[in-house]
Amino acid sequence: MKKAALASLLLLAACSHATLPGTTIPANDDTKAVLSTFTKYHDALEARDPAAIYALAAKSYYDTGDATRGIGPTDYGALQRKLSHDFDKVDGLKLEATIKNIEVDGEKANLDYFQVLRYAVVTPNGETWKSESDDARMRFVKVSGAWKIASGL
Repeated sequence: MKKAALASLLLLAACSHATLPGTTIPANDDTKAVLSTFTKYHDALEARDPAAIYALAAKSYYDTGDATRGIGPTDYGALQRKLSHDFDKVDGLKLEATIKNIEVDGEKANLDYFQVLRYAVVTPNGETWKSESDDARMRFVKVSGAWKIASGL
């Protein structure tokens, strides 16, 4: 009986598909590479490093913006100008991201996540911490074999 149970467990383990840690997302070369690019973005954001974030963007970058928040469309050229001032009044920043899904379709991919963004803003009265949370999507394109951010910054 013990041999049959062990054989069943081994068979189940052999048939199980690898997933990204903490998710049900299949772990394959593309999903791992997309997640790696997102992790670089996360680290660059927390470091408040606009050059590192810009380096992760595709030259075809385009984001429609969010009219309800007064954010207009941004293309690759405007992104560099925007990023150069995004952290001017930010003293600290922490992004907690829970990856919900990664879909890869050929040379394009979407990464869906829930974000909690906490940041310290310098005001005339001192530092004030703020927090935002929302579902978010980052789009990626493959450029010369590497995944680059196409929108969602």
